Amino acid sequence: MHDLISLFEDYSLETTARDAPAVNTLPLGLPRPAQVFVPWLPDEHDDARIAACRAVRAQGLEPVPHLSARRIASVDQLDRLLGALRAQAQVSSLFLIAGDLAQPSGPFEHSLAVIETGLLERHGFTHVGIAGHPDDHPDVAEPILWDAMLAKIAALRARGLDTQVVTQFSFDAARVLGWLQEVRERGVDVPVRIGIPGPAGIKTLLGFARRCGVSASGSALAKYGLSLSRLIGSAGPDRFLGELIAGLNAMEAGTVRLHVFPFGGFYKFGDWMAKATSAAPINA
Repeated sequence: MHDLISLFEDYSLETTARDAPAVNTLPLGLPRPAQVFVPWLPDEHDDARIAACRAVRAQGLEPVPHLSARRIASVDQLDRLLGALRAQAQVSSLFLIAGDLAQPSGPFEHSLAVIETGLLERHGFTHVGIAGHPDDHPDVAEPILWDAMLAKIAALRARGLDTQVVTQFSFDAARVLGWLQEVRERGVDVPVRIGIPGPAGIKTLLGFARRCGVSASGSALAKYGLSLSRLIGSAGPDRFLGELIAGLNAMEAGTVRLHVFPFGGFYKFGDWMAKATSAAPINA
């Protein structure tokens, strides 16, 4: 049975390179994130990504840097970056995405091409996350997304690399559950991390939704408890999680954990988590 407590076992969260040194400002006594993802921002250089991973490691946490395939300029850059991540921050896990460029900066058109270089296992990486898209993708057709997921999982397994699927955040629990059901029906048995936004101002949530290609239709927002006509105040993921947990308990969901986007800041997320997990578990 899934409940809020079990979903927060081994949860992960996302931080920027700038905020990475502050992850441990989460209130004491709360579960520590099992993994801390460091996204690939286009205005940052590799040195900043490496420094962020060092900062996460210095706090006793596990850094998971994003690799954006289409933004990697050359095989040499990939080789140097992987070597530095291992040597300087003891990174063993990565999150591999294609990236949002219409044309790649270098030789990697998609993330499968990065896997096929053999550099990941050559540098000693053992775990590679790949993206899942419950809200679809603004630029890629759904059949292509499914084919790509299966191909990447097969390629990673062939190279002895563990994997997990990590989703973007969503406002629509029913849509996420339908997508997860199809994941399992397609024979994908790897762990799945469901992205959720931490509590934040409504305008902040909608701003990140636009930037990340997340569906913010009126119907999706209504399911989350938001309205486009009321943009003042803040909102948390309580209703979404209640629906998610009820759906997980009605299906063969496999291993599912949460991946948190703390848009309102670490402390606000930690305060919400403390209150939510100390109350009766969110289930239905």
